[in-house]
Amino acid sequence: MLDFEQDGEGVRATFSNGEESQADLLIGADGIHSRVREQLTGKLALRYSGYTAWRGIAPTPDKAFQSGETWGKGRRFGLVPLSGEKVYWFATDNRPEGETDDPARRQAELLELFAGWHYPVPELIGTTPRGDILRNDIFDLPPLKKWSVGRVTLLGDAAHAMTPNLGQGACQAIEDAVTLAGCLTRFEEVSEALARYEALRRPRTARITRQARQVGEIGQWGHPAAVWLRQHFARLLLPVLQPRLLDPILSYEPDRSGKQFPPTT
Repeated sequence: MLDFEQDGEGVRATFSNGEESQADLLIGADGIHSRVREQLTGKLALRYSGYTAWRGIAPTPDKAFQSGETWGKGRRFGLVPLSGEKVYWFATDNRPEGETDDPARRQAELLELFAGWHYPVPELIGTTPRGDILRNDIFDLPPLKKWSVGRVTLLGDAAHAMTPNLGQGACQAIEDAVTLAGCLTRFEEVSEALARYEALRRPRTARITRQARQVGEIGQWGHPAAVWLRQHFARLLLPVLQPRLLDPILSYEPDRSGKQFPPTT
């Protein structure tokens, strides 16, 4: 989409191939680099997290693994078993934004970075097809003060792109969709429905965006003293802090009617 115009009757969107489309409303679900958001709010600078991430899928025939994540000095490695004897893995390292990257050297670089880490970290990196390893700097979007204008609103990463540390990016987009559908069902006026949708969703997603960023910052601590404190206090604090962090996220149920504000604590 290149542009859109709206009035009291509807929204007209113009696309790069020259086509136009008319509708009652426009939902910008076009990702972290949203063109719809840019037209609504102006161009916003994304926030770099301070670290980059590599991702891959390793074949693991005849081997069983459990999901997990290991935190080191400015580096992390996580894995999630998939069906079909494969394991999805990710690795992070504190790096400057936009660092030069040679795709052909990603595997070798990772094997150097994670040499000496526990099994199966080097093994998963080494058995992943070299050309299939991805690398992306990690960004999020500062919480917006407004999502909706008239008949136009935002959904998912376009509204609240967050770092992946809580695994909530797609989850929050699904919650958006359920809540938006409920609001559109209840309110006849599109602008009123979108305003209520935004009011229901914006505080929650802003809080989760902040939490995800904080978890990532702690996980990426690299100073030896900070790492020592994190390691020694984790056993004491995690049993207390983890439920407080995750329960409000996992126990939440989107409001399908648009009538009530969902719990925010």
